Amino acid sequence: MQNHVNFTLNGDSIAYAGPHGTRLLDALRGEYGLTGAKCGCREGECGACAVIIDGKLMNSCLVAMGSLEGAEIVTIEGYCGTERFAVIDRAYESVSAVQCGYCIPGMILASECLLASNPNPSEKEIREGLAGNICRCTGYNSIVKAVAIASDELRARGGPGNLLGAAASDSRRPAAQGKGGTLMSECFMPYTLKEALALRKNPELVPYAGGTDIMASPKEGSGYLFLNKIPELKIIKADGGHIRIGAACTFTELLENPLSPKILKDACSQFAAPAIRNAATIGGNIANGSPKADSALILVAADAKLRIANADGVRVLPVNEFYVGRNKTALASDELIAEILIPRQGLDNYYYKKVGAREALAISRVSFAAILCVDEGVIKNCAAAFGAVSDVIIRRADIDGMLIGQTLQEAAQLKDAYLKAYDGAIVPIRGRVGVEYRKDVCMNLLRDFLESNGI
Repeated sequence: MQNHVNFTLNGDSIAYAGPHGTRLLDALRGEYGLTGAKCGCREGECGACAVIIDGKLMNSCLVAMGSLEGAEIVTIEGYCGTERFAVIDRAYESVSAVQCGYCIPGMILASECLLASNPNPSEKEIREGLAGNICRCTGYNSIVKAVAIASDELRARGGPGNLLGAAASDSRRPAAQGKGGTLMSECFMPYTLKEALALRKNPELVPYAGGTDIMASPKEGSGYLFLNKIPELKIIKADGGHIRIGAACTFTELLENPLSPKILKDACSQFAAPAIRNAATIGGNIANGSPKADSALILVAADAKLRIANADGVRVLPVNEFYVGRNKTALASDELIAEILIPRQGLDNYYYKKVGAREALAISRVSFAAILCVDEGVIKNCAAAFGAVSDVIIRRADIDGMLIGQTLQEAAQLKDAYLKAYDGAIVPIRGRVGVEYRKDVCMNLLRDFLESNGI
């Protein structure tokens, strides 16, 4: 167990000795006097607490201090002395993009991260880059315009300055002066999967990869098993007939990797907002057991498998068999999800829809994914999956089997029987929206999938 967490904060070396489960937001404000990160929701919904960690925008309210070993953190206090900040600051001022100012530190850092990775974004890309940062004053249009203006000036200047630049000597930036603290619970950061599995024998340690689910409602005094520094859990590679994805890969990493299947990238692009995608992991999204999990729906439809490991060995389990009830999984107390195995072939012709109240950070009201593989006019595979409808993701291979082996014309003749079978199989549970609504949406999406494939 490591008592200190060593990282850099606005260029200063820090050895943090407080509780490892403390939110970074609370440490920034209470421990280091850096109050630019605001406490808005403590659930990753508003973006007011955003900071830059290792070059990525993240919500500090969802980051545990123990996960930060070796990290480079930049807050608005560290960024505001740079040339790049001056350009963005002028752009915001020029179009009156600031009113109450509460959201602006997060907005500014989101703007920096967007322009650092995409110097010439379209309006659509700007709105996507700022998604997850809520402003209740401006209506967003002036902020979007400000980012476009900053983009033009930064490109004209050739992208002046680096991330910290002159900030290291800027007198406006408060020095990070930790008060120390007492370690209140056991937390561990292994650097190999073997070490992690040995530590996993302790059922009191909570596995922590991205933390976006855990830190939204942390348990007081919990000990954590930090998995975000294990290289074996960060690999994405082709192996035989599968793409192997390490369980600690973030959704941003999945989006950026050319090996990720397009259907998975489609779901990842609609998963939360950039600051969440930069931290959240595919293994965590699966392991929380939610029938609303975005990646799990795709994996169930794709008939993917999980490599599940403990200190004594490994077992492979179909994703569809991993879920045994609402928020209940087949994962034993000494096991970790190590890898996800997704078929390399047969996923090109897909249909995916996520129905939610918001484009960014939407919790699915209904989600649907379906795959149809046709070879020489004959259906070789048909798979449909429904999320956010029942206690578990609905996947009925027996019903889909009605169409397998049929030509498209023959499948069309079986269409009514196929739909009737699913009409009986889909039994929505009550939730934020009505049962009838969920049922109607499911059946409409299923019909649209069939019709889009000429069935």
